[in-house]
Amino acid sequence: MPSADHAIIMYSVYGADVFFNACDLQVPPVFTPLNDDQSINYDIIPAYAKYLADEEIKAVLVGGTTGESMSLSVADRKKIADAWVKAGKSHWLHIMVQVGGAPLPDVLELARYCSEIGVDSLLTLPELYFKPQSVAELVDYVKLVADAAPNLPVLYYHIPSFTNVQIHMPSFVLEATQSIPTFKGIKFTSNDLSECAQVLRALKKGQQVFLGSDTLIAPAALLNIRSSIGTTFNLFPRLAQNILETVDTTVLDKVMKLQEKLSLAIEALTIEGRWVPVMKAGMEIVSGLKMGPPALPQTPISEEAKKRIESRLRTLEMII
Repeated sequence: MPSADHAIIMYSVYGADVFFNACDLQVPPVFTPLNDDQSINYDIIPAYAKYLADEEIKAVLVGGTTGESMSLSVADRKKIADAWVKAGKSHWLHIMVQVGGAPLPDVLELARYCSEIGVDSLLTLPELYFKPQSVAELVDYVKLVADAAPNLPVLYYHIPSFTNVQIHMPSFVLEATQSIPTFKGIKFTSNDLSECAQVLRALKKGQQVFLGSDTLIAPAALLNIRSSIGTTFNLFPRLAQNILETVDTTVLDKVMKLQEKLSLAIEALTIEGRWVPVMKAGMEIVSGLKMGPPALPQTPISEEAKKRIESRLRTLEMII
């Protein structure tokens, strides 16, 4: 057990200043574990945090697409943030919370709340109904979120396949950097690696672009895009790091084999249904931690589908 002084040092290692200057960050967006009656299973979160920390994960994203926060109430989202701050800090995890996907007053309330409870950084979606139509409108929206929590770094969540907000991200990054003092970068969930590489070049020191496409880790690394936020990091926490380490040795054949292994594992899951339901099922199969069903209106996959996933993962030697 570390001493109190050592704990302070360990905590500081993953604080915001060091975190946003780090390299090769792999951040799992955590699931929201549910009981069969759709209530939130808070009791499993300490074990969940320990599971990730034991796998050398240094940070988590709470409330992302994987966490289904857009299907939850503001009150529940606050309680989940509380639970992860408490559980995560005991394992020196950097806690990033996604506060968007709700009416603006609720988004600002969540941002303010996070600024008070020990969250390390914020991520926000855009306005999802009255969508921003220009770089300036998107910057104005993110600035409102940042101003609600001026003590926290803020990032933008670019996921156009869900939001249908099609704004040029390199231009947005340049303007946001000028207009928002606490702006620290973006989560880039798009397959357009060319645009992502442009974002990387637009960033300043102390800012990050997190790739959000688990199947593109290896090719992105060849473009020096080396930090990621990926659902599969919950299931296979060390594999992405292995990919990056192999890129460092320039043994590119091995890199692509590792990427192919992760891609095949993803396909073994996604052939059975929608992303969050199949990944929750996969998490239970791989880790033994019960994540429960997806939040309504999504529905769980069948027991037969779970058996097929388990069989495929065994064939791929992802589980023994």
